[in-house]
Amino acid sequence: MHSLQRGSGEDREGVRLIAGKWRRSPAILIAASVVATVGGGGCASVFAEDGTSASLGTTSEGALRDPVMLPISGDGYVVPAHWLPRNSNYGTEELVGLVARSTRLVDDQVPGGIAAIGDLSRRGGGASIEHKSHRSGRDADIFYYAVDEGGRPVVPGEAMLRFNAEGRAVHWSPARGEKAPNRPVPRHRFDTKRNWALVRALIEDPGAEVQWIFIQHNLAALLFREAVASGEDPAVLARAAYVLREPSDAEPHDDHMHVRIYCDARDRTFGCVDKGPVRWLKKAWKYMAPPFGRAPSRPEDAAWTLLKTMTGELPPLFFRAPLTS
Repeated sequence: MHSLQRGSGEDREGVRLIAGKWRRSPAILIAASVVATVGGGGCASVFAEDGTSASLGTTSEGALRDPVMLPISGDGYVVPAHWLPRNSNYGTEELVGLVARSTRLVDDQVPGGIAAIGDLSRRGGGASIEHKSHRSGRDADIFYYAVDEGGRPVVPGEAMLRFNAEGRAVHWSPARGEKAPNRPVPRHRFDTKRNWALVRALIEDPGAEVQWIFIQHNLAALLFREAVASGEDPAVLARAAYVLREPSDAEPHDDHMHVRIYCDARDRTFGCVDKGPVRWLKKAWKYMAPPFGRAPSRPEDAAWTLLKTMTGELPPLFFRAPLTS
């Protein structure tokens, strides 16, 4: 088990990328802070040091300072071979820890599957030809878990799979610059059980706060059906209903989910900027007006309401609002 995956607060050692070969001592950090304060006329500079990673700017116009590298494999995940040459497996401590912990939790809860991790950010963040975002260490692409006709988990291959509204694989989706495999698309299906377990692990993780999970809306509906059938806590369903979105300015995300986290509080002092609505507050659901709040007397009624929202049978208050990725 990689040290990244032991739990919150234990995802730093072993993957820290340090400029040069020195670690920052408290004296150096204090000196850097003093210099930043004096040089900036009393205001902290975005180049002030606190010894950890920092996401600067927005996800579409930003950079990444002191990044953490996601190892190419770990408990429950792997970076596929065709994505390795991109060198885009860097992120903030919060994002890398979130990916590692969540995939390990899925592996513990529903053993046998392997999550394929696509792009996070480049080592210093910034622009790439593959993405409009992924520039500040707070975005991660995770391919969907799939199962074969016998219900057995599928090992990630050289390309992603695009799934239709029923969850059936219909097209190859290779990495940019790569050709699709020269064979028929396998008769694989969207693995609702593991994909829902991953969503739940991501949004309940104590070490990072997920802002969005971009996903094609029909696939999201499949996940909610799975969650409702398994008796999921309506509060978890409400949280998922808030963060699962199909973006309005990009591909529909029928071949992978795109996870984005909020700026860490410390990173905001260095210029990290969140785009979009304010943070989700757990208490907010309690006070939302029916049919979206706690008005239903039974948990299954609330879950039913959320499922109907996802499938378009109730007004799409959350899910399909215009949103940029």
